[in-house]
Formats: sequence, C-alpha cells, structure tokens
Amino acid sequence: MFNSPLKQLRQSIWLSAIPDQLAVPAMGSRPARSIPIERATIDDIAFALIPLSKERSDLSQAIMALEDVSAMARKQGAMGSDIAISAAGRELEARK
Repeated sequence: MFNSPLKQLRQSIWLSAIPDQLAVPAMGSRPARSIPIERATIDDIAFALIPLSKERSDLSQAIMALEDVSAMARKQGAMGSDIAISAAGRELEARK
C-alpha cells in the first residue's frame, strides 16, 4: 500500500501539524493565495512563514509579559482572587 509523502511526514510526531492549506501572503505583484500544502514550493513555504513568525513573536512577547506580571504579583504576596495588575504595580513601585 502506497502512503503519500504528506501522510508519511504527518506520521512523525513533530510533523503531525502540517496544514492542509498554506496561506501565502501577497509578495510584490503576486496576490495573496491559499494553496494545498502538497503543491507548495519551498518559496511558498518561506513566504508563508513570514506572518507566522510574526504571530509567534507576538505570542511569545505576550506570554513573557504575563509571566512577568504573575511573578511580580507573587512577590507582593498576591494569590487567588487578588488583582494581579495591582499587585504587580506595587512590586514595580517597591523596586524604585
């Protein structure tokens, strides 16, 4: 029985999230388009990675900021239903 290259790749744990469709953003005079992953060129994948990398960076920054707020609030003894931003603000003032 023949397995397609895509199916073989998806059987790998770390490649199981390969999407069916690839959103290729507009580049130069080329319009944005969605193409099946099985027809994507290496350039299509590289161009699709540009906005995805930006999203990943934005998400990482949000995660780090929330981790900092949580850590700052905990340093002020915040827990449970305490307002995290208020406690983090007190920690920021305490650092001055």
